[in-house]
Parts: sequence; structure tokens; C-alpha cells
Amino acid sequence: MKPRTLGRPAAARRAIDELDEVFAAVAKYFGVLSEPTRLKILHTICNDEHSVSEIVAATGATQTNVSRHLALLRDAGVVSRRKDRNTAFYKVTDRVFADVCRTVCVHIAGGIDARAPLREDLLAFVQQH
Repeated sequence: MKPRTLGRPAAARRAIDELDEVFAAVAKYFGVLSEPTRLKILHTICNDEHSVSEIVAATGATQTNVSRHLALLRDAGVVSRRKDRNTAFYKVTDRVFADVCRTVCVHIAGGIDARAPLREDLLAFVQQH
């Protein structure tokens, strides 16, 4: 009787191992969504370009904090920046990222008790964008 081997065949393991770089990039991509302030910023600039001061006013975060998150979003390729004299304007350039964010918000809102104000806020957010 031939002993059974546990685990996946070597070819399947190699195929998964070859995807390690892709999996790491996807995890980094989704990691951008892991901070509530970034979600507020994305909500603010999802459809329209806004200046940093407008984003600060809309999110309630400090200018330093907003600038730090915008730099991370820009480095990730999610947003772009345009300068006009001394003012920087940001907008979402990765529409797929915005769609993923919206889809997750809808999913989360659907799982929240219908009486909870958070659910209505999330659904209103999705309808605006």
C-alpha cells in the first residue's frame, strides 16, 4: 500500500509561490483602505477635485494628518495631485479602487442593523458616489 502524502502537489505549491508577489501587492493595495481617515478623504474627493484645505474642512482631520494620508494615497497610485500656485488639489485617479471601496461600504452597511444610523450614513455615502 502506497503511503498518502499530505499537502499539495509540488506543482500546485510552485504555482501558489509564483503568485506571492501578486498577493503581496494586493494586500498592500487593500491596506490603503485600512485607515478611517483615508476613507474620509476618499469620500471627499471621490467625484471631484478638492484642495487640501477643503479636504481638511470636510474630514475634520488636521492639515498635517490629511497631507500625510494624501501622500500615501498618491504613492499608492490612488489619487493624483495638481498644483495651482500655492494650492494643491487632489482627485481620485484609480476608479477601480473607488469602486472597491464603495462595494465594501455597501456590503458593510448591509450587515448593520437597519435601525442603526451608521447604516443610513453608509448607504447615503454610496448613493452620493
